Amino acid sequence: MRKPQNFLHLWEDSFLYVTATVGSWLTARSSATLLVSVSGRPFRLEAADGTHTRCTAALVAPHVKRRLDVDVCGLLSLNVDPAASAHRLLTAHMGGAGIVPCDARRFGKLRDEFVAMQCGALPDGRVQSLCTAMIESVTQSSAPAAHIDPRVARVLEAIRTEGGHLALRDLSTLACLSPDRLTHVFASQVGVSIKCYALWTKVRCAGQQLPAHRSLTEVALASGFADAAHMSRTFQRYFGVAPSFLTNQVRVISDEGASQAWGREVAGSGVPHAAP
Repeated sequence: MRKPQNFLHLWEDSFLYVTATVGSWLTARSSATLLVSVSGRPFRLEAADGTHTRCTAALVAPHVKRRLDVDVCGLLSLNVDPAASAHRLLTAHMGGAGIVPCDARRFGKLRDEFVAMQCGALPDGRVQSLCTAMIESVTQSSAPAAHIDPRVARVLEAIRTEGGHLALRDLSTLACLSPDRLTHVFASQVGVSIKCYALWTKVRCAGQQLPAHRSLTEVALASGFADAAHMSRTFQRYFGVAPSFLTNQVRVISDEGASQAWGREVAGSGVPHAAP
């Protein structure tokens, strides 16, 4: 078996970070997150109010601050994009709670492949199918969540395409709704605000491009950030690491869907950039 290292699998509607150990301060992001111990040994998960639990798996709602302490047991951190149907399934399953501990034994035979996943011994397609099965195991459902409102879907696509630069009035015109009504409908269906999702698209675009070893300034501008400093601050707040961590300490695997959905053109180059 290969030696464990850090892996990041990027897909269109989710990403999976795999690591042997991690210790983080309080972080929060726009995704619904499923945390799973590789070995089945518990990790420590602490909420913003200081309450903590030792668990072998847990669900974390969008923008809920948490601190992680994973020592040796290994961690699978599956982050589901707010626009994905699986995101709505997970948040509905949580019923409004911020952190929901669960038992990794519920994954059954899926656990047989967790160590191979941690060691990078599985093809990306198999890793993705395992993640889908993990979500189904948690929610006890393989049925898709309710379809999103077409007007909201248009806004999601516009935000992603334009890198979060469109004003609320332009998005409301696109949706044929008033700004106040769009703000309400979007948040109720997506689970995060328009502003938060716009920032999330910038983070996802940056994450797609950072492994290509371009300069941080180039990646920041291509992803819609004002500058590299803004991008770095956002990464620190969301993930507890600097953007350079992806370049130096993580092996990134990106499929075609992620490259098409989250690629951006660097200003003036005319060349779309995506992770190899």
